[in-house]
Amino acid sequence: MKKNGWRGYVSSREINGQLIPQRVQNLVLRTYAEKSGIRYLLSATEYHIPGSFMMLESLYAGLRGLEGLLFYSMYQLPETAAARRELYAALRKAGCGLRFALEELEVETAADARLIEDALVCRALSKKADLSILARP
Repeated sequence: MKKNGWRGYVSSREINGQLIPQRVQNLVLRTYAEKSGIRYLLSATEYHIPGSFMMLESLYAGLRGLEGLLFYSMYQLPETAAARRELYAALRKAGCGLRFALEELEVETAADARLIEDALVCRALSKKADLSILARP
């Protein structure tokens, strides 16, 4: 089957604590794709429902026809490790790549996915940590 390009993925809800307009997310995706020399396909937009990844999961069925998924940010990944593993497995099975335009990162190997996972764990831990000990008196 012919691979047709990279499907964009944007969100209508907060990304890492910030609301980023969809038009800005799409502009970042287009710019990244142009700079990277990849064919960018119109984005799927995730619903505003907290914890919902219906649009992302709906993309799994069509992965065989894509080169990969191009996320605006790695902070759009599902919150649970199990859901992220499901995404990585679906991409691997379809022979697709995964890229994050804002961070300019690519997931090509299991080691790349582990680095993304490490970054997500660090972010989760920092949200829970009492950082007041770092403040100067």
